[in-house]
Amino acid sequence: MTNLRERPHGVTIAIPNWNHEYLLGRSVGSALRAASELHKRGISSEVLVIDDHSKDGSLTLLRQLEALYFQHGLRVYLEAHNDGPAETRNVALRLARYRYILFLDADNELLPENVHLFYKSIRETQAALVYGNVIVLSAEGRTEKLYNSESVQDRLFDANYIDTFGLVDSLQILELGGYVTSAGLEDWFLDMQLCASGRLVVFVPIAIGFYYMLPNSMVLENSPEHVRMEKRFRRIFDQLNLRKGNLMRTRHLRYHPDLGFI
Repeated sequence: MTNLRERPHGVTIAIPNWNHEYLLGRSVGSALRAASELHKRGISSEVLVIDDHSKDGSLTLLRQLEALYFQHGLRVYLEAHNDGPAETRNVALRLARYRYILFLDADNELLPENVHLFYKSIRETQAALVYGNVIVLSAEGRTEKLYNSESVQDRLFDANYIDTFGLVDSLQILELGGYVTSAGLEDWFLDMQLCASGRLVVFVPIAIGFYYMLPNSMVLENSPEHVRMEKRFRRIFDQLNLRKGNLMRTRHLRYHPDLGFI
């Protein structure tokens, strides 16, 4: 890993994978198209797939894809153990060639022509995280709705509404210790940590990609582990129930690269 402060500007599109063999072609393909669009605009980029010790046919497929598309910027890293989504994201933070990392779930898809707008937004605002809207599709590809993530508001500390699609500044995220929890809640924990520590979290009102409603892919919100983690989060971030009364540096920040803060 290069010295973080020496990491060049550019975008690493990181795809954590765990047993998504049948969906990888779609996500990797959209990431490669996004990398091509970035290169056309003079923005350095790569696609990095982190496989979390899959047991299906993912490994064979990923090696084949890497052989075919290595010259187009595709790299594959295979974890020796199943460490869960938080550590898989931390591996991507450490291995990325470029400072800014766009995390893409292996069962979803990017809008390649819009990625450069998020890169421009994070550079111009110096935010730790920028995120956008998500187009929700059925498993068959039918458009269900546009999920408007909205800007950071106090209710973020009650429940997460920011989708995992987002472009992060790896330097700022690693300064805070990276992703530190799992149970499918690592993004929510990071969002609250960024807000509580005074980092900028900025909503860009542009569609960033497609979220597919697939069976067995949702976090079980009523599971004992989920409930336990929610209680732990409230103890960490809002023990005295005062968070909503405090002014956050990052509240209601909306930014469009053609308009500025809006």
